[in-house]
Amino acid sequence: MSHPYDATFAWPFPSLPVFIRQVGETTGTSVLPALLDTGADATLVSTAQLRAVQADELYQTRMRSHWGEWRPVTVYLVDLEVAGHQLPGVEVVADDTSDSILLGRNVLDKLILLLDGPGSQTDILTRRPPRL
Repeated sequence: MSHPYDATFAWPFPSLPVFIRQVGETTGTSVLPALLDTGADATLVSTAQLRAVQADELYQTRMRSHWGEWRPVTVYLVDLEVAGHQLPGVEVVADDTSDSILLGRNVLDKLILLLDGPGSQTDILTRRPPRL
């Protein structure tokens, strides 16, 4: 199934629908849009969403932004459902500055993705395509 890019950005941004749940629970957030960032190491989720599902806090650490500055962050453990794909026990970083969800490589590396820029859509593949 194809998922459209988020066209609210100047250049449309790859996105996928996600659900966030407390580990082992069946209920969680409503479907939320998540931006895909293949250059980000970690997945960021708003602190409000993590509190809403009563996510388990794991530890405090620090993180460097793409601008180069370091800041303290809190890491939580959640179950994610990304476009219908179950990803249990995922570490995510609480984001106090944004309501957006950003899927980084710790999540994206678990999926086979097709980012179709000209078509402005993202697909999660179930098997690898033949070499082009």
